[in-house]
Amino acid sequence: MKVRTDILRLAKELHTWVGICAGILLFICFFAGGLSMFQHDLSKWATPPQQSLNTVEFHQYNDLVSQVQQQYPEAQKSFQINLNSKEFHYAPIQWQPAQSQAHDDHAFDTDQSAMLATLKPDGTLQVEQENLSKLGWLIEQLHETAGIPGMLGHHTLGVYVMGVVSVLYFLALMTGLIILLPTLVKDYFAIRQGKNKKRFWLDAHNVIGITSLPFHILISVTVIVFAFHDLFYDGLGQLVSKGKPLFERPAAVQITDPVPQLDVEKILLQVQQQAQGYEVSSVSFNNLDQPAKASARVSLYSPDQMLRGDNFDVMFFNPYQPAPYSTANLNTQSSGLDQLIRSMFSLHFGNYGGDFTRWLYLALGLGGAFLFYSGNILWIESRVKRQKNPNLAPPAQRKDVQFIANLTIGACLGTVFGIVMSMLIGRWAYVLSPELHSINAWFMYIYYAIFIFSLMFSFVLGAARALPTLLLSIVVVLLLMPLTSAIALLLPEIGLWSSSSSLWWIDVFAILFAGLFFRFYRQAQARVQSAEVGSLWSVAQNK
Repeated sequence: MKVRTDILRLAKELHTWVGICAGILLFICFFAGGLSMFQHDLSKWATPPQQSLNTVEFHQYNDLVSQVQQQYPEAQKSFQINLNSKEFHYAPIQWQPAQSQAHDDHAFDTDQSAMLATLKPDGTLQVEQENLSKLGWLIEQLHETAGIPGMLGHHTLGVYVMGVVSVLYFLALMTGLIILLPTLVKDYFAIRQGKNKKRFWLDAHNVIGITSLPFHILISVTVIVFAFHDLFYDGLGQLVSKGKPLFERPAAVQITDPVPQLDVEKILLQVQQQAQGYEVSSVSFNNLDQPAKASARVSLYSPDQMLRGDNFDVMFFNPYQPAPYSTANLNTQSSGLDQLIRSMFSLHFGNYGGDFTRWLYLALGLGGAFLFYSGNILWIESRVKRQKNPNLAPPAQRKDVQFIANLTIGACLGTVFGIVMSMLIGRWAYVLSPELHSINAWFMYIYYAIFIFSLMFSFVLGAARALPTLLLSIVVVLLLMPLTSAIALLLPEIGLWSSSSSLWWIDVFAILFAGLFFRFYRQAQARVQSAEVGSLWSVAQNK
């Protein structure tokens, strides 16, 4: 296919500069986003098994709720029961103590104040204060915000920043497609290895970009919708419903007097009867001391449905009302407009199709991260000045090229280094400081400390020295993860724990990725040794 020369030139310029401006933030979001497909598994992997309380039988939930409410009056107002929740799997019931304050789920909060409870084998109550790992939560925050803290309205500042970045991201995708159209068929699967590193990076960039193009278009559009959904809802309201609210609150429920006793088991049975094909994950009860305003929020999961949340659909109703309950929020009962909005969430979260989709999204997320990293490397390689004649003075490298090289190496590898170091130290933190109020402070502060250190390291020593050093550091940390599990098996008395049978794959993946990054390290070392004097990738210029 032929494309006009002027259009092709404009597309190349736009693709280049848009990619440079947005690439590093997109790398962070995609790398963390791939891992976030298993965020709850990662949190469970980083939490000692003894922090999880035993499950209870279905017929024990009323007894459990009754004992909790008798001993803890604050649970008479609100609590949450957990059945098969991926996120809240640590205890069958949890609630907030009276002195705790509500936190925004989107804020960078490391405090843990929830109370967890279960029934012992003898039927008595066991209560513990939450001290659980939220490693997956940190990774999810990095995915949503690229690590940019601060609140702006209902969302973190980073969400809005990534909304703007996603507009640029979509533009980069379209211009990249235009660039490849003339040679798409011929060069699609061509990855040419050799001395020409620029050619290799370009081929790899093109293959990954074209192969995963539908996924990237989907992600860019849905992120824009998420970031600016209030504006979209207002627009749809004006267009479709002529100014009326898209989502109207249901009419208040009339509660009989006297107020019936809360029967959790009966509610669960009724929900299961009405939500055929769904599995109840958890139920949150709120405002129970005000029967007319009381609410129950049921999270349900089905691999066969388009879900609004990352792993759930929802039902809302007053728990004191007589059955049946409203199922209007379920995908099976949704209107065409609501299903359109719901599909945006489901396609972005990858919560359809079960584990296969999760693994596919993991691969696509990590591939996307490589796409943005390789894009920056291509820009750098295209502007590196080389002097092959040793008798001539080394060329002076452009300051902007040096800056982008240092920023790319420091930020991208700093993100990977920070995440894997948080994973490792989080395991040891329970041993080093078992009385720590919130273990999650370790995850957040370690990540930012490592990220900032990597940036400074890259800018102070230069990309040539920083690249192999950071790669080798990542390799060492990755190998220490399965080593930690091995130490836990050999020396259980020190307080470490090995991965459970369902999470052994995390240690295996750590070993596989260690091998991959070690190969990157060897390539970086070889490049440093073979680089011409004065090259951006030569350490001789920094002596």
